[in-house]
Amino acid sequence: MKKILKESLVEALLFFGLFFVTLQVDWMKVFHLTPTVVGDKLSELVWKLTYHSLHEVKADAVRLPVDTLVHEMCKANGIDTASVSVVISKNPEVNAFSTVGRHIIVNTGLIEKMENESQLCAVIGHEVAHLELGHIESGIRQQAIFQVILILLTGNGSVDGLISITSDMISNTITRAKEDEADEQGARYLYAMRLDPMEMANTLESFESYGILSYLTDHADSKKRAERIRKMQFQHNGSYRQILSPETWKTLKESY
Repeated sequence: MKKILKESLVEALLFFGLFFVTLQVDWMKVFHLTPTVVGDKLSELVWKLTYHSLHEVKADAVRLPVDTLVHEMCKANGIDTASVSVVISKNPEVNAFSTVGRHIIVNTGLIEKMENESQLCAVIGHEVAHLELGHIESGIRQQAIFQVILILLTGNGSVDGLISITSDMISNTITRAKEDEADEQGARYLYAMRLDPMEMANTLESFESYGILSYLTDHADSKKRAERIRKMQFQHNGSYRQILSPETWKTLKESY
């Protein structure tokens, strides 16, 4: 019995020792990888391994309005629309997050809680800002390699488990300063779209009560972040516009 326990302990130590070593190695240099290679190849692999069975909502009533909002955001801010992929996940959790390969996951639970299209754009804009500012790829290249090794070694095919691992990795790389940057840049995106930039602050304040939206609650008090947005100076540029019709917005919130 003692022999079995010793062998198990040795195996466990070797197993976790291997993981620790993988985190210490600069795999970028070992394999002579460039950021472009990692972004185009490794991120694509992690995406496929992690999100291949995501419960994606593809109904036009949901997909088209969101695509319209993303297109308008990119067009108004000089961002290549084709470079950003927003995936709607049928998930009641009030959450949204950006991940590898310039993908953004938006849960239906989040859409349900949004009061208007500007608030939805505020959330998406925050995540687009993380992508545009390089917060995602630069922060998880090393950890993404580790995740691939973890998947291959363990054969862990649990979609929820892998998504959780990836989300935790990304969340751990997003600092308070990066969150503030994404908040402010997201507000600027709204302004460029001729949407009320203060909806970023309103959204941050409203999610204070939920306490479960990762990017809004993990790194800072939402109310303090909202105060930072309200201190930003935006020149009044006339009345704010409405992109989606009331009927389209209503259908979007009820079609999943």
